[in-house]
Amino acid sequence: MADLENILKNQESDLARDQEIARVLECCPRDYFAILQINPLVGLEDLAQKLRKAYRRKSLLIHPDKTQNENAPRAFALLKKAEHVLAIDETQDHENEDLQAEALEKKSLIDIYKHVDERLQLSLQEDFDHKDNKKLREEVQQLLESHSKNQEIERSFAQRQDLQRQEAIKTAAKERELKKSWEQRWEQDRGDRVKLWRAFTSKVEKPKKKKKKVLA
Repeated sequence: MADLENILKNQESDLARDQEIARVLECCPRDYFAILQINPLVGLEDLAQKLRKAYRRKSLLIHPDKTQNENAPRAFALLKKAEHVLAIDETQDHENEDLQAEALEKKSLIDIYKHVDERLQLSLQEDFDHKDNKKLREEVQQLLESHSKNQEIERSFAQRQDLQRQEAIKTAAKERELKKSWEQRWEQDRGDRVKLWRAFTSKVEKPKKKKKKVLA
């Protein structure tokens, strides 16, 4: 009986791990609050404490060493990224550019939540799975995905411009090299051209002067 109970407990644990991994992977990768199941509009002043508890609980649940689920590494990487960004103090200036960018990303995410909440006029609920909170996250996800697409378009456009500039630089360099090569060849052949010209002019007969008739 004890063995059966252990088997059932292990099966329940595996199921819980698989469900959590699937849930994390279904979240918008840039909605770090959704990944950690934290509502940023309720008790934001206690975020550090909520963050520690949520990350510890979830990291133990979906750590790749704890499960054979092949998607565990991807889910765990998203979880670590979410914890890292949300743990940054967005109110401070950071000398490190990466930290500064991540602090700005955290602040922007909180602002998006607040903006969507003001627009939808939803009731603030402590329950993460409340229908209003679900609606809020859906709207936030749409904005984040739209923003990501716009960034991708801008990156693609910038890359095309950069490639065009590089091609223009290469073309100009080839043209300068060709001109330089032609000028060098012109100078090298100068002596041959002079010799040919002298040989040509020496063969040309000069017109004879007519003799004047002497009158008797």
